[in-house]
Amino acid sequence: MERQNAEQITQIDDEPQGVFGKLLALFTNNNDPEREKKRRLKALRKDLNKSRHKFYKPRGNEVQPALGRFFFEIYKTVVPAQAMLQNAAGSKALQTTVIESFMTTEQAEMRERFTEQSIREAADQKDTRELAGELKQAMVAFFGSFDNATVKQINSTYNTVLSFVQFVGFDYYFLLKKFDSSLPEADQSYKPKFEVIGGEYVTDDLKDFLEIAPLIDKSQDWDTVFGILQQYRGVEVISRAAWKKVMNSVTEVIASEALLKIVQYVEQDPYLEIKPSFPSEHIVEAYLNTLKTTTEATIQKILAERRGQKVQQLCKKIFGTTTIARTKHYTDAGSQAYTKRLLSGYTFTAPINYLKAFLVDYFKKDVRELVRDVLLVRGKWATNLTSHQLSEAFHQVMSVAEQIVEFDESLADDGARGAKLRKALGRAVERDKKTLNLLREQLSEVNKEARTMVVEAAQNLITIAKILKLVIEDADRQNPEVILNWKELEGYSEAPVKDRLIEIYRQIHYFVQLMQLYVKSK
Repeated sequence: MERQNAEQITQIDDEPQGVFGKLLALFTNNNDPEREKKRRLKALRKDLNKSRHKFYKPRGNEVQPALGRFFFEIYKTVVPAQAMLQNAAGSKALQTTVIESFMTTEQAEMRERFTEQSIREAADQKDTRELAGELKQAMVAFFGSFDNATVKQINSTYNTVLSFVQFVGFDYYFLLKKFDSSLPEADQSYKPKFEVIGGEYVTDDLKDFLEIAPLIDKSQDWDTVFGILQQYRGVEVISRAAWKKVMNSVTEVIASEALLKIVQYVEQDPYLEIKPSFPSEHIVEAYLNTLKTTTEATIQKILAERRGQKVQQLCKKIFGTTTIARTKHYTDAGSQAYTKRLLSGYTFTAPINYLKAFLVDYFKKDVRELVRDVLLVRGKWATNLTSHQLSEAFHQVMSVAEQIVEFDESLADDGARGAKLRKALGRAVERDKKTLNLLREQLSEVNKEARTMVVEAAQNLITIAKILKLVIEDADRQNPEVILNWKELEGYSEAPVKDRLIEIYRQIHYFVQLMQLYVKSK
């Protein structure tokens, strides 16, 4: 096969020569494409024979050891950087390093405000939501500090870095092994023994190289590029002096078109063009958007952590423990059947769990005993309006206590709601849009009812707490203005009525705070 290829290539010299050939050409069609192609191939052959690089001999289609030595000199220089820059092309850290290398001292100080550590330190000194507003304003100022000229310079530098990364990442070893099969990888001390090889074995490699080599521009600020890469990896990635030699050599070879002519001649295509693939990345906008997203995420993370801490503290005060499990079906575990299908699931499980525990375990016992049995039934109120407000709010909360038990039970597998939800879920919802929409509507209704119970209970508990506060203040007056028979009421309670009222007021206050962490009271 190699001999056939060589014979095809050398056939170009078989055209008629001398005076007869020239006279014949005058009477032929000067626009003959095939003749023009042969003429160009002859010119290529002549250029390659005269080339001072001696990379290729057209006769015999032989790639010479000189080409192997050319690539080996590049390989020795760039091989230390290959491992260090293996994943650099997609590295966000490298992009950040490039951008931050262009920041002024003022910009760097502004940027520091958006680190998680700085945000947490600031959050310890002020309200988190107030801090969020300040950071938003600071972010606008920081974004505005990047003018068009700076953005253009950053993007240009990053693309030069990418060009270098691509050049370093070329598989020189694979190509060199074709010249010397004994060549060890990454051994700079090895003395290679390159052999003559057929042109067809290197054309694909040369094409790949010609796509990246022209990107190496001597006019670029390579000291800045290598400074960025040193900061990125923590060490020098390449010998700068050796790089200058490689860059000069590569630039000269590319300018001579020696490699392109080899490919054109071996493939017998004098019209072949290989266009370099210039990187054209724009990293500044993505960097700023990511910074905005991470800053907002940090604020939300801190808010969630503090809400979690507040929940834990309030649960400890209200229930004496942080482990409360009263709901049976409207739970996170019950919600998983829906969330794993990318549905919303149950979204108010925590407040409903706490509400059921508070109403069933505490309100229906301790609060009912004192508020209903003592204050409302046996108390003599100065005005019916206040007692009526207390009675109405009390019974509304008691109603929610009954509703929440029924609500939870209805979501059992054999419950009224649960059976419908399971039936819809059991269908192939990902293929049945109608069923999927119906299931979403059902879940929305369930969550809406859960939220309504939480809000209504909180509203009425607030009313109860306000009236209890009036009653507590009234207990210390010499002439009571709210309840007129305090001494008589003490006989119906095992502990002082005022002390019990204070404890109930405190518990309701804590519980309303707990609910407000999940929904805003209307």
